[in-house]
Amino acid sequence: MPVSGPALPSDRFLLVWPQIQKIARDFPDREAIVSPSGRLTYRQLVNNVLSYLAGLQSLGLTTGSRVAAMLGNDSPYVIAYLATLAGAMVFIPLNTRLARPEVSDILRHAEPSLIITDDNLMAQVPETFSGRVMALSHWQRHVQSQKDAPLLLASASADDVALIFYTSGTTGHPKGVMLTHQNIATQFFQSTSALLGIRTDDRVACVFPLFHTAQHVFLQPPLTIGATVVIDSFSPKRVSSHLADERITIFFAVPAMYHILLQDPDFSAATLPTVRLLAYGGSIMPIDTVWAVKQRFPQAAIHNLYGQTENSPAVSGLDDRYVLTKPGSVGRPLPGMSVAIFDDLDHEVPPGVVGEVVTQGVNLMKGYYHDAQGTALALRGGWYHTGDLGYLDEEGFLYVIDRKKDMIIRGGQNVYPIEVENVLYQHPGVLECAVIGVPHPILGEEIVAVIVQKPGWKVTADQMSEFAHGRIATYKIPVRYHFVDKLPHNASGKILKRELRNLARDGVL
Repeated sequence: MPVSGPALPSDRFLLVWPQIQKIARDFPDREAIVSPSGRLTYRQLVNNVLSYLAGLQSLGLTTGSRVAAMLGNDSPYVIAYLATLAGAMVFIPLNTRLARPEVSDILRHAEPSLIITDDNLMAQVPETFSGRVMALSHWQRHVQSQKDAPLLLASASADDVALIFYTSGTTGHPKGVMLTHQNIATQFFQSTSALLGIRTDDRVACVFPLFHTAQHVFLQPPLTIGATVVIDSFSPKRVSSHLADERITIFFAVPAMYHILLQDPDFSAATLPTVRLLAYGGSIMPIDTVWAVKQRFPQAAIHNLYGQTENSPAVSGLDDRYVLTKPGSVGRPLPGMSVAIFDDLDHEVPPGVVGEVVTQGVNLMKGYYHDAQGTALALRGGWYHTGDLGYLDEEGFLYVIDRKKDMIIRGGQNVYPIEVENVLYQHPGVLECAVIGVPHPILGEEIVAVIVQKPGWKVTADQMSEFAHGRIATYKIPVRYHFVDKLPHNASGKILKRELRNLARDGVL
């Protein structure tokens, strides 16, 4: 049987923009945003949003118009996003790290009426779209020129599309995931109550890219409850000092970021005494890293979040009560969500049996933009097929083993790379690692580990192999080890194993 979270109260679908307006009326001078551009109260935030909306409407944009934004971690991103919500338009965040051809592909597919981009990213937008793009400085001058323009009132229904997130494309070309106003309103309730327990006095750090759906969990819900979001870019050298200066209470990062931060002795409760919640997600974090974070911050709760962009994005959460007693689990389904495990024929499997993780519930996307076939395939049978391999235990806790396409079949035996990686991470000289399968003429696939060493370490392949013996089955031990300066990541911090497999295919690894 599928495992379901608690029922979601029907009266909790509060549209995001009206809720922020209410906060601004009740607490106008409360600090809403701290960012590189400065500090904004809720009154100032709402006024800025309405100015942006006037600027959009003066260009002829109206209900349903699509607005793409390639903006870095700063308040203009938030203001542009909220302005599209206020105008019942559709916001399309663009990854600021994309190459020019990738930007072109997305823009051709999304067909936005307007593209707003940081000045230093203008070169990433092909000339084809020159009539629709504005550099941020130009856009802000335009907004200023329209400060006295009348506003047209607009309202959105729960089922209207609010956002189109283009997925990172770790398994292929990016797809436009359509999330509705109901999707993001549900996220607000889940994050402020069942998932994270965000409070009005919280100060929430946003150092992960704002254009990523995972960061929206820590951007939008705090603003809808009247908390403060502190926006910055991730910089290992200044995270600890910045978090301390701003008295941060909630911090979110992906495992790769925690691996880096743990190398800094200042990333601890001694420097950051106000932190009460440390959250992670985006990929699986080795239990040794979880332990290390727990030891550094004994006063803080640690939460693991699991999901996908298609689930807007959260499916389940593991709270602090179980983070050490249920190692490897990503928790139970959130309110309004259900999880099941299917085999290759889409039949449900019993607890303890590994299969594909499928989800169902109020968080589920409306579909892929301009891709009916892809939508039907992903949502076949009414369940979203995540592409993740995992299992449910007898208590309904979900364990994610690996990506379905990352699984290695060596001599007919399934090897889940995360199992091998968790062992390699136990070696004190390993900063980061990835395990991939490469073709083998007899066994089908063979196991290769790609490792980034910690500064000052010099580990050999023989030492790594010897370390793995006795900690994992012999057939799971890599036959080759490659030591590199860095691993390829996407903007969400996930290691791009597809790129590593391509390097192996080309003989580079």
